[in-house]
Amino acid sequence: MNSNTTPRVARRITSPAVAPPGIPLPTDDAPIPAYRYYTPPPRPLASCERQRSGEAPAPALTTDTSFHNIVTMTSGHGGVGLSVMASMLAWTLARREHSCVLIDADFVAGCLDLLLGVEREPGLRFSQVDAPLGRIEGEAMNHELMMWEGVRVLPYDPWSARQPDWWEVQAAIRALAETNDVVIVDAGQGGLIETVPDMRSGLQVIAAELSVMGLARAKSHRSRLDSWGCEAPHIVGVEPRGAPRGRGHVGIGEAQDYLTATVLGPIKPSVNLCGDVLEGLGIRSVTKGSRKAMNLLADLVEQAIRPVSGASHKDQ
Repeated sequence: MNSNTTPRVARRITSPAVAPPGIPLPTDDAPIPAYRYYTPPPRPLASCERQRSGEAPAPALTTDTSFHNIVTMTSGHGGVGLSVMASMLAWTLARREHSCVLIDADFVAGCLDLLLGVEREPGLRFSQVDAPLGRIEGEAMNHELMMWEGVRVLPYDPWSARQPDWWEVQAAIRALAETNDVVIVDAGQGGLIETVPDMRSGLQVIAAELSVMGLARAKSHRSRLDSWGCEAPHIVGVEPRGAPRGRGHVGIGEAQDYLTATVLGPIKPSVNLCGDVLEGLGIRSVTKGSRKAMNLLADLVEQAIRPVSGASHKDQ
């Protein structure tokens, strides 16, 4: 062997690695990264693959107006922060010792469990909900849901091939409303409200972006809710994210004049919360800029579920 020749380094032998689809494997001795944000789709249950008749069971065709503890939250367009607001409202009510359920009924986007940082937790997903007779046993369902900060969560997994029928959505909402103090439904832009009666009969909350375009969309969205026979909604103003300092957002007073309605808020954007959500770390608490609006909204929810409840909670 020539002494001037650099000795060859023995090549490390490793077991074959499997990367998520679309991500190339590292070569040679490069370290294999941990795919922190990759979540494999759950294995579908047999009940998810059943033949669906398309006919609603008889119990689903009636609207039970005795439920006053269903809060349906919507927005006129995406990107307002509706899911974050719904989560913070649930967090606030749970801190007031209410048993609270957060339901992800946004079947366009979904992923509420990912937003909360609990996507790896075991628990029932909407694709696994099956109510062929139009009813679900509430206590049994409570035990199957995942928990986040004292709140039960029923998320929707958009990577599943199965979207629930409207009567299954209603059966889940009714079952949980029967066995919990408050059920908060994140309904996205409200695509299901027209077809799910119990989502129309509950308390309505609209998240409105405090911008010229956001308020126009909120006004149009409120008209759509009116045409579906919903109750007059409570409106919460959200300051737009990324707007230049002193520009781009509308004040609460001007928003109230335009919408001819009371507007709670504003909810102010939080850099730390935005970073946590983007990095998949979830929502850790109600941010300081949202606390006042969330407490006022929680007071309204408490008045709806307990009309003779005590004094409202003060800001912490």
